[in-house]
Amino acid sequence: MFLTGLLCLQGLSAQPDRTAAARTPVVLTETPAGGQPRLLLLDGSGAARVLSQGFYAAADPQVSWDAKHVLFAGRKTAGEPWQIYEMTLATGAVRQLTRMSADCRQPAYQSKIFSLDIPDPWPQAAFISGGALYTVKFDGTLRQRITFTPWEESSPVMLPDGMMVFSSKQGSRTHLMAVNLDGTDYSLYVPGDRPREPAATLDGRLVFVEGDGALAAVDLVRPLYTKRTLTKPGDGIYSSPSPLPDGRLLVAWQKDSASPAGIYRFNPANGTRVPVYVKPGVSATQPRGVFPRRVPEGRGSVVEEDAGWSRLYCLSVFTTDRPDLIRPGQPWRLRVYTGSPSNPLKIGDLRIEDDGSFHLDVPPNTPLKMELVNRDGKVVRASSWVYTRPKENRGCIGCHEDPELTPENREAKALIRKPVKLTAPAILTNGGSR
Repeated sequence: MFLTGLLCLQGLSAQPDRTAAARTPVVLTETPAGGQPRLLLLDGSGAARVLSQGFYAAADPQVSWDAKHVLFAGRKTAGEPWQIYEMTLATGAVRQLTRMSADCRQPAYQSKIFSLDIPDPWPQAAFISGGALYTVKFDGTLRQRITFTPWEESSPVMLPDGMMVFSSKQGSRTHLMAVNLDGTDYSLYVPGDRPREPAATLDGRLVFVEGDGALAAVDLVRPLYTKRTLTKPGDGIYSSPSPLPDGRLLVAWQKDSASPAGIYRFNPANGTRVPVYVKPGVSATQPRGVFPRRVPEGRGSVVEEDAGWSRLYCLSVFTTDRPDLIRPGQPWRLRVYTGSPSNPLKIGDLRIEDDGSFHLDVPPNTPLKMELVNRDGKVVRASSWVYTRPKENRGCIGCHEDPELTPENREAKALIRKPVKLTAPAILTNGGSR
């Protein structure tokens, strides 16, 4: 067993919180000053046990839906890359999910994925490697890369409806983006001031960190228009929010960047904090409550990695937030690029239909950027970098339109015709292993 050693809790500065949530066990990451991170389990009485005995370093814990297992990133020795492991809490037994040459961090439990040609749907784990999102089965097989932008993705989390949300650092901006379990339908979820470390609550909200360490939240039913701040300016630095059964949050909090972090229960209703684990000389972060939760909805997948094609279409670029600039009556063109922001490679330049539509056959698993060009050759609007997955039909309503808009019920001209085929260099999707 890897569960060893009671640790003395020191420095708690308030009376114990004896609500049901206070008795919820907590898995967290503890990092001594100048040392390596390790995983701890706090039981309902506040006693702490080391979970990651035998690992040089361990971090990024995530609790399974039935609260019986924990995913985490670990290093057995100082010289090896981080890999993803799963531990059974009752026995301490550990199995290794990844064996990659690059670091694998920030794992998350997914729900089941299924398709017409899959006899039995299976659960997967997601994780981050090289700034991209990957998935893998729990026996270590079917490892696949599922995001293909030039951006730096991090902190994936499952939503109740089966979507995944994660932070995406896009040059000077950071957004929360969303995808299906197979990486399809990559789309904006929450823009803002460096949103990161999202966590879905049990009452229909998504809580996240933004700016210099504030907590914010949106409603899952309208994430683009319901953001509100949960903390006040100057109220210290928050990180690693995670839900509790009673609606409160587990958070890591520190007075300033020079102070170590401790674990607290945070009440979103009034902004109060109650200490859970605050210990001199160590920084405690990434708290996760150990309690059963409903398994999110499963998702069907159309992806076939060997398909070699995908579709990208737009119903009308004239559906836009700038109708003063983008309107019918003149010829419009679409330029398509692959590569990266610093080295874009043009792979397409085509005329847009007079109803504003276009229809492309694009290389899957490839970063793509589009520019809308007027009759004078001037770029009027441009997309961010996106991608499509093999056999995905990916569509948009318009050009920077209201994301909650329902499209007009009409047949776009470009969709009646065969798509314009574009080609680009292929990208290995699975890190060299299936």
